[in-house]
Amino acid sequence: MLFGVTTMTFYHKPILEALELIKDCGFDYAEIWADHAWDEVKGASAEELRETLTRLDLQSTIHCPIMDIRITSPNRGIREESLRQTYQAIDLARDLGSRLIVIHPGSKFSVLERSDTHWNLQVESMEKILDYAAQQGVLVTVENMDSDKEVVSVKYWDDLNRLFEDLGKQEKWVTLDVTHIRDTDLVLDFIAQGAPHIAHVHLSDGTAEQMHLRIGDGVLDLRRIVKSLQESGYQGVWSLECFIADNNKETMMEELRRARALFE
Repeated sequence: MLFGVTTMTFYHKPILEALELIKDCGFDYAEIWADHAWDEVKGASAEELRETLTRLDLQSTIHCPIMDIRITSPNRGIREESLRQTYQAIDLARDLGSRLIVIHPGSKFSVLERSDTHWNLQVESMEKILDYAAQQGVLVTVENMDSDKEVVSVKYWDDLNRLFEDLGKQEKWVTLDVTHIRDTDLVLDFIAQGAPHIAHVHLSDGTAEQMHLRIGDGVLDLRRIVKSLQESGYQGVWSLECFIADNNKETMMEELRRARALFE
């Protein structure tokens, strides 16, 4: 098994230090959040990141920027800047030789926004992102988003499949975030329908009220979910995405032990 963890776990540290900690914890992959890499104080250049990853013998995936980003904004200026930064993150994945990049689909600005107008912007923006990534030789995986938010339009496999169908894409690569779905049976339904297209997994626990909890602190049957993914043939990275207070290395090491125990 290949295990990864987001650099945002150690967001309050410089990203190069975060990579050192991730390696020390025993992970195979670091999921580099673009916001962390580009931080004015804690960030680092692509060259510095590449040199550090090589020295540590650590592989990478990339997560798109999310801070104040909205690729479906009805405000053209915001939408175009969000796309520009997404392209920049794709460039980072290319420059680092990363396994893939995780892309968030856009959300509505308001529940009052017309669904057809929003969806047209969703398709338009995602088409540009996928086309740009193909030109750069970067694999894009689209993530399912928070199932409890009314403004979110891409929550389950059916939503992702509709998006790819409307894009006219034969290749449909997704990141399954189990805590975004919040319900074990619904996660298993997602796997049953979309298993051949799951290229990446974000693993954390959750409840109806909270997401991205530590393994065992929520209500998801993660052993059952992991078993279902394994039986479906999933061979990608199991990327941990939970909040760790105080950027604590020992706690993160314990989280990796909890993750490994799911496979025993």
